[in-house]
Amino acid sequence: MATELTMPQMGYDMQEGTVVRWLVEEGAEVKTGDPVAEIETDKAVVEFESYATGILHRILVPEGSTVPVGQAIAIVGAPDEVVNGASAAPPAAAAPAATEDDGAVEPPPAEPSKAATPLPGPAEVLVPPPAPAPTATPLPVRASPVARRLADEMGIDLSQVVGTGPGGRITKDDVLAIHAPQEAAPPTPEPEPVVEAPAPAETVVDAAPTPVSLPAEELTAQPRRPVTHAAAEAEPLSRMRRQIARVTLRSKQEKPHFYVTSEIDMTDAMDMRRQVNAALEEQGGRITVNDLIIKACVDALKRFPKVNAFLQDDGIVTNEKVNVGVAMAVNEGLMMPAILDCGGMSLTEIGEASRDLADRAQQGTLHSDEYTGGTFGISNLGMFDVTTFVAIIQPPQTAILAVGTVSKNAVVRDDKIVVRQTMHATLSADHRVIDGAEGAQFLQDIKKSLENPLSLIL
Repeated sequence: MATELTMPQMGYDMQEGTVVRWLVEEGAEVKTGDPVAEIETDKAVVEFESYATGILHRILVPEGSTVPVGQAIAIVGAPDEVVNGASAAPPAAAAPAATEDDGAVEPPPAEPSKAATPLPGPAEVLVPPPAPAPTATPLPVRASPVARRLADEMGIDLSQVVGTGPGGRITKDDVLAIHAPQEAAPPTPEPEPVVEAPAPAETVVDAAPTPVSLPAEELTAQPRRPVTHAAAEAEPLSRMRRQIARVTLRSKQEKPHFYVTSEIDMTDAMDMRRQVNAALEEQGGRITVNDLIIKACVDALKRFPKVNAFLQDDGIVTNEKVNVGVAMAVNEGLMMPAILDCGGMSLTEIGEASRDLADRAQQGTLHSDEYTGGTFGISNLGMFDVTTFVAIIQPPQTAILAVGTVSKNAVVRDDKIVVRQTMHATLSADHRVIDGAEGAQFLQDIKKSLENPLSLIL
């Protein structure tokens, strides 16, 4: 039986995706786990793997098209299986824009008799393209679902928007570009100061003739305010920035964050790191300070499983695997891909996995589960000489650790002032899942491991 490959949800709150490139052609054999397409999300371009084995009988969404999550983009079936046009009809009805934007949409009209109601509609539109074209352009046929929703919220007539997407399709950026000038237009209502002038004058009229003229001068200067209001004409947010805005806002609105901070003596850990790197130099390997922190967090998560859990409805679900997400800065913002199933990894294995993850994040070749599978997060701004900060929890996770730079400081040891290398770490946690005491104990467990670094390699 044929299997429809649908647009996957590759990130929290992802609503739609764009097929950037097909990696296989129609008629090619594919297996479960084989990369078949490159999908652009709000944050990156990700390889989409097939979850079915067989022949790729039909590609339903051409390169460059954007479709909602869950819409069919291809059909995989047995070698001798006949895939008729009926299989391709649901996506065409669900997203007419993708149907009309494709130049080769002639197969569906050839088989309208096999479908009940959905097919005759598109067939009639395609047969006489000159007549419906002007009407179809501003309608949902040529606009993405998000663009239509934004247009409704902003009161924008899509017939007045020029689409810049594939085949002239209207995108979110097109709607926002129309909305920006509308917001910037009101700054020049010069008559308003004149209308408001009598109001202040009447209230001050009892004072004296002289003060009456002062407000008038102030009011005549008010038209200059549009100079500062011109900042409203800023460049629209990128897809990644909008995604970051949605996720962080939702996290702060839904998750009652609490924070615990501790100072960690990293002197012994830094000494051990130098020794380990000296031993790994011939093999071309090395470990970073972040690798030490990841390993300490992995060990602590196994001892405190509730921190590795998440809230679902009225219950707490504990993740079976430890998948540590690592915040990474990229060109347009940041992402937090995860080192998957790292509960049993050694320190050197975590170092290798961390380097591989960072390389593939920059290349845009991460897998979808690495974007969405994190169970705990780490954000390290130490390389920017940041001492202390707090991080926002990545939904649906329960906690994230924010670590600062490792620096030399004067501390008291055995009633003596000595110089040690210290680091501040702050845990942000969801109060609905864990309480302050448990969060503090978890942080102390991390501190204990880093201050006794041999425990990280034994």
